[in-house]
Amino acid sequence: MAGTNKERIIETALELFNVRGVQRVSTNHIATHLGISPGNLYYHFANREEIVRAIFPRIEESVHAAIALPEDPPISAAALGAYYLAGLEGLWDYRFFYLEVTAITRADATLCDRYRELHEWLIATFVRLFTLLTRQGDMRSDLATPELERIAVNAFIVWFAWVGYVHTARPEHEVGRVDMAEGALQSFLVLAPHLDEGFRERVRAIVAA
Repeated sequence: MAGTNKERIIETALELFNVRGVQRVSTNHIATHLGISPGNLYYHFANREEIVRAIFPRIEESVHAAIALPEDPPISAAALGAYYLAGLEGLWDYRFFYLEVTAITRADATLCDRYRELHEWLIATFVRLFTLLTRQGDMRSDLATPELERIAVNAFIVWFAWVGYVHTARPEHEVGRVDMAEGALQSFLVLAPHLDEGFRERVRAIVAA
């Protein structure tokens, strides 16, 4: 594994967190898996929480990249479908965080604040997206901003809670990428009833492919 020890610690921790969950991975587990001494790890990170905090900028980046709205609309059906697929790729890459988000943010007030900021940015971006879709005639025009915000919140809840739902509802099932694709469709179905029929079916064909 190339890179500095600090980078290698982050990469290894991410791998182990995704497989085992944060609560089942100690700093000693990470050091052993990486083949370094615990002291070497502690030189870079005082505890597991600091490692999770170091991973979080990647999560932020994945969310921002997934729904980067164009400067010049319109929003095509292909673009909207791609937002959902890109978002669920990020969900898969950092699934440990979404599975344990409540426990993780309760244990780290700083990270909790940053997660809240990410949540607020994403809701605002959803509302902006919906407003653009309305203006171009592909979404219902009778929805006021408060209703758009509620749709955005519902889509956010499905998107971010999907991994935890699968783990809870299917305890013997090993979560895979196919589950992430199902999650993309479930999240899209929150928005679907509010879209123009033809536009909706073109987006659904992309999300469900």
